[in-house]
Parts: sequence; C-alpha cells; structure tokens
Amino acid sequence: MRFVSAAARGAGRGVAVAIAAVPTLLRDLVGITGAGSIVYGIWQIYVPAAYIAGGIMLTGAALLLARRASPVRDDT
Repeated sequence: MRFVSAAARGAGRGVAVAIAAVPTLLRDLVGITGAGSIVYGIWQIYVPAAYIAGGIMLTGAALLLARRASPVRDDT
C-alpha cells in the first residue's frame, strides 16, 4: 500500500510540474506559430523573401537563446 501512496505523490508532483510548464510552452508555441505565419505570408508574396525572413528570424532566435543561456558576468 505504501507503494501506491508513494506513486500517487510522485504523479501529483509530476502533474504540478507539467502545469507549471504550460505557460512557457504556450508562449513558445504562440511565438513559433506567429513566426511561421509571417514567413508563410511573405511566401505568398515573394518566395525568396520568405527564405530571407525565415533566416533572419532563426538567427535572431539563436542569438536570444545564446544570450539567455550564457552566465551573467558582473565586471564591476
């Protein structure tokens, strides 16, 4: 019976972690969908411009993620 109660506590913690992660995942999903919509709209106008816009968006995202992942230095 202890196993069942321990498993239930573990599942409860897992659900709490999943619920806490939903706003971040939703924000990322909305951002990716928005970027895809922009690129698709540009694609409808002029195909080569969509590749350029997509590349700029991916480069910007990579720079933002690299900045977020780098440790904060205090050079004071």
